[in-house]
Amino acid sequence: VGPKACAVAVFGTILPLAAGSLLTVAFGKPFLPDGLSVGTALAPTSVGIALRLLGEAKVLQEDFGQAIITAAFVDDILSLVLFNVLFSLTGDFNLMATVVNPIIGIAFMGIAMVAAVKFWPKAINEWILPRVPEDDLKVSHRDEVLFVIMMALLLIYATATHFLGTHLWGCFIAGMSFACVKPVHHPHHVWVKQTKRLTSWMIRIFFSATVAFSIPVDNLLSLDAFLKGSLMGIGPCILSKVLCAPFMGDAKFVIGWAMVGRAEFAYLIAQMAAAADMIDEETFSIAIWALLYATIFAPFTFRMVLNRYIARNNFELEVPRVSSESSIDAALRDAGARAAINLHVPAVRPEAHTLGSSIPDIDELKLELQRQRDENGKGVRSRFNRPGKSFLCCLFLNKSNFVREDM
Repeated sequence: VGPKACAVAVFGTILPLAAGSLLTVAFGKPFLPDGLSVGTALAPTSVGIALRLLGEAKVLQEDFGQAIITAAFVDDILSLVLFNVLFSLTGDFNLMATVVNPIIGIAFMGIAMVAAVKFWPKAINEWILPRVPEDDLKVSHRDEVLFVIMMALLLIYATATHFLGTHLWGCFIAGMSFACVKPVHHPHHVWVKQTKRLTSWMIRIFFSATVAFSIPVDNLLSLDAFLKGSLMGIGPCILSKVLCAPFMGDAKFVIGWAMVGRAEFAYLIAQMAAAADMIDEETFSIAIWALLYATIFAPFTFRMVLNRYIARNNFELEVPRVSSESSIDAALRDAGARAAINLHVPAVRPEAHTLGSSIPDIDELKLELQRQRDENGKGVRSRFNRPGKSFLCCLFLNKSNFVREDM
């Protein structure tokens, strides 16, 4: 899905950039810097909520789920490049700031990506952490060392890219550098554990002291800004993202709606453009209304589209593994929803297979699992099929069927 997902990211960046810029020009504003500023503010995607819904539905590892992750990653890179180019256009033209620095930044990003895959996992897992003594503390010494490495790399990368245009590049690259460190997701867990309280409060202060305080309320609540913002929100902000994956088959609208979400980066671009006098208060209000449309409607619509797509394609539910029969009850409690499971096994001697007798070893049966939605589209019917005679054993389990580890 890689090349197609990258194409989705390119379309998902260019379409809102172009549509937002042209519509701003249609509203009577100049293309530079007003049109380009609005288009750049509409370009970034935030798929945090979409990824959470995909995870809850257990389809994150499906092709369309991986396409969304890849497209979001590439979209972030392209948006950061656009961000840097946009604000390098302020004042007189500077070849170094406008052309050379972005090229160096992109090259630096590529080198950092290679290091994230080839260097940092080996350096941390094989060279650094093995030299730190193991312990049973609440925050282990190894986690402390890992956190120090992450913080140091963040400061180094952010400082380096600050001189290339924006520190945001360095923040993005630093986080990416630990994606392949084992165990997977453990660096993220360590980072969140140490910074969640600070991050929670700083986000509130960031929004209240930057975007919120800078919004011109009188212009924002005017009918003209609302109508133009609605047109900007429905068209360049939402529709351009929804239509960015026409070549992804029947998953095109699921991927498209996943790309619609916007978060703090989009609002930050609009606010910084207004602070730099690249857009006036009226245009700033229009951009805020457009981003609000995406922020409000994207999660609800994506949930609906995702549920319909899953029901239509009969995706398998995740099959948890249990080590013994006594573990089934615990697994059931963790699973949640109800589903009916139909188990077909060969009936060599039908009289020997009653509901009270044991079922033959599943490896000997060599059965195929087939899952099918029931008539109302809510339940999931799971069936193990094998040619020949069989008997039906209906079990009502919670959400999934279970496979013994010792089978």
